[in-house]
Amino acid sequence: MKKISRRHFIPILGTAIVGASCLSSTSKPFFNTSDPASLIPQRLKKGDIIGVSAPAGGIKNSQELSSFENILAKLGYKTKFSKNCTNRYGYFSGTDEERASDFMDLIEDKDVKAIFFLRGGWGCARILPYIDFNTIKTNPKIIMGFSDITTLLNAITAKTGLVTFHGPGGNSSWNDYSIKYINDLIRDSKLISYKNLPSDSPILTLHPGTSSGQLFGGNLSVICSLIGTDSLPDWENKILFLEDVGEEPYRIDRMLTQLKQTGIFNKVNGVILGSFRKCTAEEPERSFTLIEVFEQYFSQVDFPVYFGAQIGHTKNKFTVPIGIEVEMNADKGTFKMKKPAVN
Repeated sequence: MKKISRRHFIPILGTAIVGASCLSSTSKPFFNTSDPASLIPQRLKKGDIIGVSAPAGGIKNSQELSSFENILAKLGYKTKFSKNCTNRYGYFSGTDEERASDFMDLIEDKDVKAIFFLRGGWGCARILPYIDFNTIKTNPKIIMGFSDITTLLNAITAKTGLVTFHGPGGNSSWNDYSIKYINDLIRDSKLISYKNLPSDSPILTLHPGTSSGQLFGGNLSVICSLIGTDSLPDWENKILFLEDVGEEPYRIDRMLTQLKQTGIFNKVNGVILGSFRKCTAEEPERSFTLIEVFEQYFSQVDFPVYFGAQIGHTKNKFTVPIGIEVEMNADKGTFKMKKPAVN
């Protein structure tokens, strides 16, 4: 089967967008997103059951389930897989209705204390019409993933106020580095200061300064695909974090142009750029570098911006809370939580 990249599946929103004013989200969320972290889930404890579903891409083989189950068992948790997560429906793990039903079943299951995901890919946006956000609000629990799961995380936090978590999925690296951030954040309820180690990616300050705001964001391609929907927050006074993988500089340029022209960069208090792995040009002699693209967009802004945070498609990754107020320092390449993300 021919390998298909994520960008070929990003839905075309043009037919749903009428006029430039519709490029930003205008639907009112279910709660006031200017009030950070209005709904905090309960922390995980050893012995808790973690529900696992596949709301986007289908798994390659059943070993993915047993491998993830073993990882969670070593951390002290039990696992409950959704009923359709081993199915295959084209490049999905089931129909839109089946994938949404799997997720909502885990939301309503009182024994399940958190929901993780097997993989990203593409598909979460297609299940949004079948998600009951009021049920999620009345059954708050830890929800963690990244890549295409960016859709669910931002939509849930924007619509319900429930803090969600941008962190590893089942096919991610679960090394000591990544596990420490997971444990500190969703088990031990620590106020984390996020700072790269000397061995991590180097920090590049694109515009200096410090700022505070409610943290939202995730995969750049996915964020762009949601513009014009009601699944993103009002970006006023937010800290926006972005990451991506396998996108050439001209495509990063195109997506940042879209964010800029929607007015998002006129609203946010700061931008944190994470890992942009494999985002190099096939023909470098005819291209800007990724850094040059970032400099074109962020060197002259009036808010702090830095590049290199360990967020996204990288082996050593931070797990970060969406919806929590953070303070960032672009000069140092750091950000820190201002309140715990779990009770």
